[in-house]
Amino acid sequence: MNSIDIANGIIFQKLGISKDSFDDRLICQKKIYLLQSLGTNLGYAYNWYVRGPYSPALTSYLYGNLDVLASNDFSDCKLADTAEKNVHCVNCLKERKRADLTTASWYELLASLLYIHNNRESWKINDQEQPLFLTLMKYKPQYNEEQCQYAFEILSDEGFIKTEL
Repeated sequence: MNSIDIANGIIFQKLGISKDSFDDRLICQKKIYLLQSLGTNLGYAYNWYVRGPYSPALTSYLYGNLDVLASNDFSDCKLADTAEKNVHCVNCLKERKRADLTTASWYELLASLLYIHNNRESWKINDQEQPLFLTLMKYKPQYNEEQCQYAFEILSDEGFIKTEL
């Protein structure tokens, strides 16, 4: 097992990553996207897919390695303090979930909104919140503007989106 596998194993365990159900795999994709956006780069490239940001390489890695990584004892290993803080931040997003969303739909909303925000140029939208929300709702009509506004505020509060003061 190399150092990348060990780092992934620790992070996957701390994030509660599972591949058991579709929702588990969706949450995994979104949590890793959010984690990487904070600067803890695990090397997974993302593109837009039906359910938001998606990394085919992460899916392949999970199917090939998660069982081994999940059963390993990494207690002798330690993450950098920044990575530890970022994992905690991603996990704490669940506590701020709205009651009208499932955990999977909450992480999908957060990651999708952040992905579009981070790629505004390619989506051809300006820096205003309204076009961001309208773009997200166009591709994900299951979400409404109030949910988008709340998710945007959470992403801003938690440091995923840098806002001008």
